[in-house]
Amino acid sequence: MNRNNQVGMTPETDGAGRPPFLSIHGLHKRYGSGAAILEDVTLEVGAGDFISLIGPSGCGKSTLLKLVSGLTPITQGTITVDGMEPANAREIMSFIFQDATLLPWRTVQGNVELGLELQRTMTVEQRRKKATELLALVGLSDVASRYPRQLSGGMRMRVSIARALATRPRLLLMDEPFGALDEMTRDRLNEELLKLRAEQGWTAMFVTHSVAEAVFLSTRIVVLEAKPGRIRRDIAVPFGFPRNESLRSDPAYLALVGEVSQALRELKKPMSGEGGAG
Repeated sequence: MNRNNQVGMTPETDGAGRPPFLSIHGLHKRYGSGAAILEDVTLEVGAGDFISLIGPSGCGKSTLLKLVSGLTPITQGTITVDGMEPANAREIMSFIFQDATLLPWRTVQGNVELGLELQRTMTVEQRRKKATELLALVGLSDVASRYPRQLSGGMRMRVSIARALATRPRLLLMDEPFGALDEMTRDRLNEELLKLRAEQGWTAMFVTHSVAEAVFLSTRIVVLEAKPGRIRRDIAVPFGFPRNESLRSDPAYLALVGEVSQALRELKKPMSGEGGAG
């Protein structure tokens, strides 16, 4: 089975005949007169997909997330999220950064309630109830009254995830949220993240440098090359859900980890038809 979409060839509808939830077409990004960060990026993402972006440092993975979120202006091209430009879709998106970015003067409960406070659509009691439910979902009910400085790195990241999910986003953007954690903690949080996805049904774009993490989490893995950032491979992940730790020892999983790793090693080679010059 060929798991690879051709670069630049993307479906106009998902398998159910609906338009893609997230559409990126002919995207270019440069800062001022500097070199291009991203060049001619086209990508279609269906509702419920979990897309991992992987590639060398400087290939524009984080920049692509910021463009989708509307935090950074587009130089050329288009992005639509559920038919809206990013600036108009912010209410249906949440962003999780590599650092937990918790407010140190707020308790765990207070940090989770923050997005709900800013929305101003709930009463105080409704916010507390929602935050309490989310803390239970991420296994942190017993630390609700603590402050970020009293938590481990993994616990702080779970608070960050709970805060992001409090507003019921339809698109979750994650920029290496587990990159600073040890392998055991990261693996556990990967499994918890997929359980949350199963319960809430959001679409995800996830930046990582870990091939194993990308294969475990994703429905598709997009491999980017650098200078400028362009899509080199779009690899479908064939494993169904739910997924648990037993997948990590499955020969098919290990084979796909090897395939994606090989794709990264081949980034310095010219694409078919490019030629060797330039």
